[in-house]
Formats: sequence, C-alpha cells, structure tokens
Amino acid sequence: MKRADEIAGRIDNIRQIESIVTTLRALAVGHQQEARAHLGAIRAHEKIIAGALSTILPVVAPEPGPAAGGRGLSIIAGAAQGFSGAYGDRIAEAALAEAASGQDLMVVGGRTLAALDERGVAPVWSAEMAPHALDVPALANRLADALFDRLARGPGGAVTILFADPAATGLPLSRRTLFPFDFDRFARSSRAAPLLTQRPRTLLAGLVEEYVHAEVCEALMLGFASENAARAAAMTRARSNVRRIASDLKSEFQRARQEEMTTEIVELSVAASING
Repeated sequence: MKRADEIAGRIDNIRQIESIVTTLRALAVGHQQEARAHLGAIRAHEKIIAGALSTILPVVAPEPGPAAGGRGLSIIAGAAQGFSGAYGDRIAEAALAEAASGQDLMVVGGRTLAALDERGVAPVWSAEMAPHALDVPALANRLADALFDRLARGPGGAVTILFADPAATGLPLSRRTLFPFDFDRFARSSRAAPLLTQRPRTLLAGLVEEYVHAEVCEALMLGFASENAARAAAMTRARSNVRRIASDLKSEFQRARQEEMTTEIVELSVAASING
C-alpha cells in the first residue's frame, strides 16, 4: 500500500474517533442540563422542609441523640464510568482515604466500586449511579432507606456524604455531615405555634428524615452533574487533540501525495526517454 493511502486510512479512523468523542460530549452536556433542571426542584423541596423545621422547633426541643459509638460512615457519590479525566481517580482516592481512616463506606458508582475492589475495600452498601437525572431521586430513596435501617440498628459514629460540586472550579470534593443532625442551622420561627395533627416529636423525626433524604438527593444529583461536567471537559480536550492530529495527517497526506505524483512523473519521463 502506498504511503498516501495509509495516511488516508488513518484520517478515516481519526474522523470516526472524532464522531464518537463528539457524541460522548453531547451526551455529557445534555446530562448536565438535565441535572441543573432537577436541582432547582430538589433545593426548593429542601427549603420547604427547612421552613417546617424552623416552625416546629419552638414547639418541641429535639431530644439529645444517642452517644456516638462504633465506626463512622462515609457515603461516596462516586463515578459511574470512565472518559472523565482525573475525576474518577480523585473520587476513588477520597473513598480509599475514608476507608483507611476507619470509616465504613456506602458507595454509589460502578467505576469507584471497581477501584475499591482492586484495593480489597468492600463497602457495607453499594449501587450503580443513576443513568439519568430523572432516576436520581429513586436512587436517593434506596440509599436513605439503607442509611436509616443502619441507624435503627444502633448508634454509630458520624455520618457524612462526599460529593463534587459542578459549580466550583476544578470540581472539588465537598463533605456534608448528615448525623449528628445539626438543629442549630435552622432559625426558630417567631410565628404562632402551628396546629398539629400528630405528636410533635413524631412530626419532628419525620421532618429530619425528609430533610436528610433531600440532602442525599441533592448530593447525588451534584455528583451526577459533576461527573458529566468532567466528561464534557475531557471530551472537549480530546476533540481538540483529534482535530489537531487530523490537520497534521491531512498536511502529511498532501505531501505524500505530491511526492508520489512527482515520483510517477519522473518514472514516466525516464521511461519515455528510454523508449524514444
């Protein structure tokens, strides 16, 4: 095969790679936009629950929680797939650090789970990341159910959740403490006590559970958005590299084709002079 033909074949391969990269980037950007739309609803729900807590707290003082004991628990909003630059590695390193510090782990995200498995770290609960933003609330339900089931079995250490924030430069990891539950962050309402249809402590416990569920849902949605932001950025860089390579190959193809044409002309001239 002539050198120009080989280069032409490489150009075709590069164009196919560019098509794949462009598709992956478009999907990631679409998932980001989807997540942003749902985050507004999650935060509005969280705000409503916070308002209800501010209203009920003047009526009933929260009981002291059980004394902390046993291992703490870290919930990791991890990475589902690859093609996201260093994002997946950073999440895995953070999860491994939590395990090394003696924390039990609840992990979301197949890629993070695989990284932990390679190091012999087994979480107490795990799940795949939701494939679409619309599926995140159902995942949050499962995670919250598992969390409250664990808490119901006895007191333990602090419960935190780690996730990345897509709005922050560099997608830094954030840590949020779920338990012990901090009631002091809710300003007590000065309005008249509300009319209640159930026992105040029962209502307070239900609001705490609902607020924690909203926090978990928000963290998972932010993690979902962050991974797709990282993938979109990685695919943008990849597309730029692919286009640069394609441009270089095109120039190389033109030079090779010109050299082959020159060689053919010389050969024809030599043959003509011999025959003449």
